[in-house]
Amino acid sequence: MIAAVLCAFGAYAIPALNQQLLPSLTFPGAFVVAAYPGASPEIVEEQVTEPIENSFQGLEGVTETTSTSREGSASIQVAFEYGTDIDAAIADMQQAVSRIEAQLPEDVDPQIVAGNTDDLPVMVLAVADGGDARAMAERIERVMVPELQAVEGVRTAEVTGAREDQVVITPDQGKLARNGLSVTAITDALRANGTPIPAGSLTEDSRTMTVQVGTRIADLEDLKDLYLTPAAPAAPTGAQQQQARAAQGQAQAPGSRQQPAAPKPVRLGDVADVERVPAEATSLTRTNGEASLGVSITMKPDGNAVAISHAVRDKIGDMVRALGDAAAITVVFDQAPYVERSIEDLTTEGLLGLTFAVVVILVFLLSVRSTLVTAVSIPLSVVIALIALWLGDYSLNLLTLGALTIAVGRVVDDSIVVLENIKRHLGYGEPKRKAIMSGVREVSGAVTASTLTTVAVFLPIAVVGGMVGELFAPFAVTVTVALLASLLVSLTVVPILAYWFLKAPLLSPEEARAVREAAEAKELRSPMQRMYLPVLRFATRRRLITVLAGLVIFVGTMGLAGNLQTNFIDSSGQDTISVSQRMPVGTDLETTDEAAKKVEQVLAGLDGVESYQATVGGGDGAFGFGGGGADRASFSVTVKEEADAEAVQNELREQVSRLRDVGEVTVGGQEGGGFASDQVQVIVQAPDTDTLATAAETVRTAMTQVNGLRDVTSNLEASAPRIEVKVDREEAAARGLSEQAIGQAVAQAFRGAPSGRSPWTAPRRTWCCAAATPPRTSRPCGSWNCPPRPA
Repeated sequence: MIAAVLCAFGAYAIPALNQQLLPSLTFPGAFVVAAYPGASPEIVEEQVTEPIENSFQGLEGVTETTSTSREGSASIQVAFEYGTDIDAAIADMQQAVSRIEAQLPEDVDPQIVAGNTDDLPVMVLAVADGGDARAMAERIERVMVPELQAVEGVRTAEVTGAREDQVVITPDQGKLARNGLSVTAITDALRANGTPIPAGSLTEDSRTMTVQVGTRIADLEDLKDLYLTPAAPAAPTGAQQQQARAAQGQAQAPGSRQQPAAPKPVRLGDVADVERVPAEATSLTRTNGEASLGVSITMKPDGNAVAISHAVRDKIGDMVRALGDAAAITVVFDQAPYVERSIEDLTTEGLLGLTFAVVVILVFLLSVRSTLVTAVSIPLSVVIALIALWLGDYSLNLLTLGALTIAVGRVVDDSIVVLENIKRHLGYGEPKRKAIMSGVREVSGAVTASTLTTVAVFLPIAVVGGMVGELFAPFAVTVTVALLASLLVSLTVVPILAYWFLKAPLLSPEEARAVREAAEAKELRSPMQRMYLPVLRFATRRRLITVLAGLVIFVGTMGLAGNLQTNFIDSSGQDTISVSQRMPVGTDLETTDEAAKKVEQVLAGLDGVESYQATVGGGDGAFGFGGGGADRASFSVTVKEEADAEAVQNELREQVSRLRDVGEVTVGGQEGGGFASDQVQVIVQAPDTDTLATAAETVRTAMTQVNGLRDVTSNLEASAPRIEVKVDREEAAARGLSEQAIGQAVAQAFRGAPSGRSPWTAPRRTWCCAAATPPRTSRPCGSWNCPPRPA
């Protein structure tokens, strides 16, 4: 009855198990990313990285701080002890950064983010831009994003590769000067207008109304209609008044003062060009050689990757029709196929294991009934293990599937021992109840000790701290529960099934003694006994030789273990290859794009490649937080289902090595779900940059001589070529200037200065059905059949 209830409960729980590539892990750490455009790594380190690092000193639970200063960006990784409340730790980090904001450059805005395996996208889609990336981005935001976020288990759906609009105000210096204005007057006007201010309340005619001063800027015309007011000139001195009167021939009583004329307001549109333009491209995305936009889908911690994948794929046809036939949607990355193949492989291996176990049992027991009774332990033990996964809120992933695969071959052992001993007692002519009780009693201690010994190997992994415990606890729990379930089944279910299905002869005591003597004599004459007894006699008579032979075998095995290939998580079976490209420091986006196209031509010519996506100017680093620049490119390659991914990777590496002027191209290196399982890192430390550069190059050269290593690179980068403006401090001081003032003027001339963000530049999906009169649909705001706000 209990076994039947467990099977029924398993029929409900097993389909409800979440299916993921990796177990959900929350790393006790956070990343600080700070962009400082145009700054060299040395300046980034001095003015950004070091102040932020120093602010974290004294934070509770910090175990390690690692920073990287790049051209134009800094990233600081802070690791905490396992068990730390990461939300509270991030709040402490934000407070620490807030305290030093005054020490940072004005345009540096540090961002603090936490990463875990749930931040890895479950799917990445590519959408052809149809020749108008901005319009397509708006349609994706309005059509795809709401539909994808409505899928059960989806946490976010983010559009990548889209260029935002920005309003560029270009002052006319001549017109400003003629009106007595400076550029700062524009900034002051922008900050002083367009933000409604609550001014209190007014009670009139028994009604109380709030008072609000000012209105928001709704469009470009409102922006052009802002008025700039020049600063009022200082009152003239007495000597200046006398000179003015003399020049104008006016007679004026001594001591009288002429009031200066009030400054005349000037429209912003009269002294500056105001236009709405796309932001400058910082990255480019292409899919199968065509310009595209990306849609990255992440799932909730309790999400089901396979269910999400199927639901999204079912919606692709409708979304293409809603976006327009020119907007082809390509699945660039998907966790589900790999997870499904793993589950399919486990099922196949489990069935094969069950079949082979049944065959072996049948050969040794020579009884169909005994074989079926024993075989019950495999599915029942696996069902109990899967129920434990469901109760523990674990998922089916690489590690739990591997644990089940290990358990399948082990769970049948106890049942075989118990059933064989029961069958032996039945063969002695004993009554069925006595034979079963005696048979179980004799081996119960042995099978319990054997199972608990194996459990003692795996169970401690579940209580190990740190990342190993976080990652392998589900593995250990799965194996442990399956083994304990097999022991329980062998000592309870198997004896009951044996009582029901095995036959026992009805004999008198004399007949039973005769049968037992005949059975014991037959055992001694069996082929198994005749092969085993000479070995046993040799081992007991020559004990020293036996022990030495065991030691030799053990030492030889340990010697061979060094030749085993080991890594963290194997990449076999995955259908995605990662390729990274790094050009010389300072390479512009256009040059990097041309180099990336050469790699794309190779990808387009490979037979085993189903699709590929190239991102030029993309960053790198943990969970995508790295702040890479225009000299980087990355490729995500999807291999055809029938192709050998390893062979495709090797062929790709060989063809890319023949290319010229493509920088450093690394094929592979991010397998295992982003854990870089085939990489080895060597950390080099030195007291100064020059020594570090020499040492890093020495180590890199030495590593190239090590067999088995490829793509040996150093992340120590040289500063990009730059133009340095040296200020004549004496001349600057004479003109009332400083290095800081000159630097700000030069920076504003080259890249402008952001002055704020207007709500009317927000994506259209924030304007929805509520703006229509009357609303034409009850669908969520921004959905594909919800009209945007009228122009």
